[in-house]
Amino acid sequence: MRTLPLLRLITAGLLTLGLAPELYAQKAPPIPGVTGTLVTPETAKQEKKAEDKAAAAIKDAVTPDDKGPLRDLAEGTTVVIREGTTINEGIVAKRSGDEITVRYANKKTEKMQLADKGAAGAFMVEYKPAGSSDRVTRYFRLKS
Repeated sequence: MRTLPLLRLITAGLLTLGLAPELYAQKAPPIPGVTGTLVTPETAKQEKKAEDKAAAAIKDAVTPDDKGPLRDLAEGTTVVIREGTTINEGIVAKRSGDEITVRYANKKTEKMQLADKGAAGAFMVEYKPAGSSDRVTRYFRLKS
């Protein structure tokens, strides 16, 4: 009865020794200097295009301040301009950095620059950013 476990042990050892070279033979030989996957030039171009698209989207999501202080004021937005007791309405024709160009109904345009509330010649401009129901108030002065 004791020979049965010893026979099992010997059989298992012989099977392991017999299969080891066959399992090792399935591995590809290592190539010096190459550690990754080989990529065709066409696939590399496709990956580069996808990387560029993703990088631009990530940059916009991570650094929204690069669009300036008026990033919520889009071109085509209606603005209400309050200068003392005078109230005018216009449309933002152009925006860049901290400057906007407003076009009025009579086709007149004015360039305005973002200013502090207490700055000389500053007037109030109100607008609703796209996708929001809240009004935003900013102060501008005419750009000379």
